[in-house]
Amino acid sequence: MSTVQSLINDVRQKINALETAQALYSRQLSPDFSTFDYISTDELGLSRILAALLDPNGSHAQQESFLRLFIEHCLPVIYKDDNWQVFLNNLEKTEVFLEEITGKSNTQRRMDIYLRCQVGDDSYGICIENKPYATDQLDQMKDYATELENRKHKHWHLVYLNENNDVPSEYSVDTTTLEDWIIGNQYSHLRFSGLISWLKACQVECQNHSVSEFMAQLTKFIQKHFMGIEDMNEDNAILDIIKQNAATIDASIKVSNTVDRMKKELIAKLKIDLLAKYKKTDYELDTSYIGEGRRYEQIRFIIPGYNKAWVCFEFDNAGFDRPILGIKFTSVEAAKACPHAESMKTVLNTMLTDKKVSSSAQWPAYYYFDPQDWKGSSEAWLMINEGTMGDKILEEMDTVFQVLNDNHLLNEKL
Repeated sequence: MSTVQSLINDVRQKINALETAQALYSRQLSPDFSTFDYISTDELGLSRILAALLDPNGSHAQQESFLRLFIEHCLPVIYKDDNWQVFLNNLEKTEVFLEEITGKSNTQRRMDIYLRCQVGDDSYGICIENKPYATDQLDQMKDYATELENRKHKHWHLVYLNENNDVPSEYSVDTTTLEDWIIGNQYSHLRFSGLISWLKACQVECQNHSVSEFMAQLTKFIQKHFMGIEDMNEDNAILDIIKQNAATIDASIKVSNTVDRMKKELIAKLKIDLLAKYKKTDYELDTSYIGEGRRYEQIRFIIPGYNKAWVCFEFDNAGFDRPILGIKFTSVEAAKACPHAESMKTVLNTMLTDKKVSSSAQWPAYYYFDPQDWKGSSEAWLMINEGTMGDKILEEMDTVFQVLNDNHLLNEKL
């Protein structure tokens, strides 16, 4: 038996053993229970949680310790900058605001999380742009920088929080301006996975069990939804098998190198399934924009006579991960020009009671497609292999089209 096959067999046996143990002791372990299944984890919900933890006057009652650890672990350019030492010495004076309106620049945007610290005549400002799911808006980061400038802070800093992008898109800020911010220690990119070290440090310092347990639950949520880690016990068990010896490490690398190819082959199968099962009615199916695993790859329902938008299934992350489904316009300008944009979200929210419909600049109405985790879970890939994923995508895309069409929201040629 090859080392690769032996490795796969060992991993399968270990997972089966863990699943058996979890089934036997589920009442004691409660492996599927998570606090975050019962609270809002959309963009505003996550911003609310982070703002509450960063607030020195927050109900966690740990004073400025969480904020201090956040600066230390997540914003080292500030932590090591002499210009920010006065701020660091006065963290207890920091005020934290949620959805702060950019009134000084007259752009009427909302800063997801805004930290302001006044020390004597000097003030310090930090804006955290939280992007767990949504895409960048036109000049968004530039507008935030203008707002911070206009607030006359002695020093200010922008934080772009997401998981997969290395930088904001040029749609939000041009490369030259971003480089100027970086050189001037006015910008940091932070991944959700990068919050883990901060949360663990907070748990060590936290003196309240309930708050510490909440942070542990938040850590598990981030690991699951942004890092693809469903079960740390399972993950650690597999890691132990992989690290046994040189042969198992070599075998695991070989397996890892074929996963991307496997996904691309299954996506090719999905395209064939979709085209075979699709019945041309009032729209045309276009699968030419998917296959390589780049971010924003998509499947389109082209609507004849309505060439400014299409019903769209799109991967929000690279590597075929976190799909969304809804109505997408060809440009932000086209979406703004559509008189039915707000109605699209309202109607879909009303009709699709099991979905949480959101909107963004180019998407008047969309929701996150289930299964959501295509990176860390095998569920979606098994469905493709079994031939059921194509049916699900077609059914949901057709439902979105029919709801919009029946409500006369697709009958205007723009």
